[in-house]
Amino acid sequence: MKKRMFGLLVIVLLVCGVSFVFPAGSFDFDAYFKEKSAAYYDEAVQLRRYLHQIPEPCFKENETSKFVSQYLTKLGLEVQTGIAGTGIKAILHGAKDKPVIAVRADMDALPIVEQTGFEFQSQNKEFMHACGHDAHITNGLIAAKILSGIKSRIPATIVFIFQPCEEGPSDGSESGADKMVKSGVLDNPKVDAVVGLHVMPGYPVGAVALREGPLMGNVTTVSITIKGKSSHGAFPHQGIDAIYAASCAVMQFQSLISRFKDPNERAVLTIGMISGGVRPNVIADQVSMSGTVRSFSFDVENAIEKGMDNILKGLRVSMGIDYQMSFDRGSRYVKNDAKLVQTILPVFRRILGESNVHIVDPVTIGEDFSVYSHKVPGLFFFLGAGAQGVLHSPVFSVDEKIFNYGPMLLARAAVEFSYFLERK
Repeated sequence: MKKRMFGLLVIVLLVCGVSFVFPAGSFDFDAYFKEKSAAYYDEAVQLRRYLHQIPEPCFKENETSKFVSQYLTKLGLEVQTGIAGTGIKAILHGAKDKPVIAVRADMDALPIVEQTGFEFQSQNKEFMHACGHDAHITNGLIAAKILSGIKSRIPATIVFIFQPCEEGPSDGSESGADKMVKSGVLDNPKVDAVVGLHVMPGYPVGAVALREGPLMGNVTTVSITIKGKSSHGAFPHQGIDAIYAASCAVMQFQSLISRFKDPNERAVLTIGMISGGVRPNVIADQVSMSGTVRSFSFDVENAIEKGMDNILKGLRVSMGIDYQMSFDRGSRYVKNDAKLVQTILPVFRRILGESNVHIVDPVTIGEDFSVYSHKVPGLFFFLGAGAQGVLHSPVFSVDEKIFNYGPMLLARAAVEFSYFLERK
């Protein structure tokens, strides 16, 4: 009798136009999302294979953006296009306006010639989805489809962000996330939390990896010019050897990692390019070099910059060189909110099994999801890709069985964070 009365009450409320939110415990989200991920699996594979064939570079994701916006519009979402050029913001209105949870995916490809041999390989011959962004888009689209089917049960607004240029433009200017945030993608409605993922080789399909705090590193590009004085190679004392000074600098830079940094703090300093000189028998008067610094705190990053500058100042005194150094901070470290991690861990463990949820050390690769995670509480996790090849290689590809998991986990996290933030 009580169940009948409850059902009648719900019908009356809906007929009268009253928004009704089902209690979290009255609906089995886990079972629903698993069922729908399986039901939409073939569609996900088709989506991914189409997107894989049309890779586009930073801020030129025109066909991709058009396809994504049309798909989301058909789902009934409120779609905004042209954000930061090709970016998309799609709003799914749940049973309540607040809180607002964002789900983010990136859309750009890399200037790599594909060598997978797939029937569905890139038709834009100079570009390839070699970092799995075709899979990220697919996960986001299917998550939107899953959630749109139960919007009356979600006590929140869900915002889907499809972002251009995660890889960053070749000229070192602002990435897609920077421009999306400056364009107001986290406002109107104001986002309270954001979730995203990255496919990751090295983990099997059906596994995830995450941690509280820093997950991925600060990314800094260092450019240095050392200026000496040219002379004949037979009379080195008459010149100031920029190559010798540069080699001394490179060797001393490594002491910043091995001897001047707390060994409990992770960091990497790599000089990846160096050039100078005009002839074998001429003392070089100038050397240019560039590299990258990866770290997981701003204090360490600042200390490395100061240390590099001090080393170069010392060489100016001891060798007579002059120098210029730029220390260009790119993406910040990806920061996982501790409360969001604690909220989602038992859910992921229940869905995937305890052994498939890995708590990992931070990795030194970068991701501009960091821009969002330093603006609002964020959760970013690695999705086991069961991959062919490694990221950014011409043979990279995900195992398509990931589409049994990626959409479900994004959707499940969005719902769980909705209830968590609603209770705060």
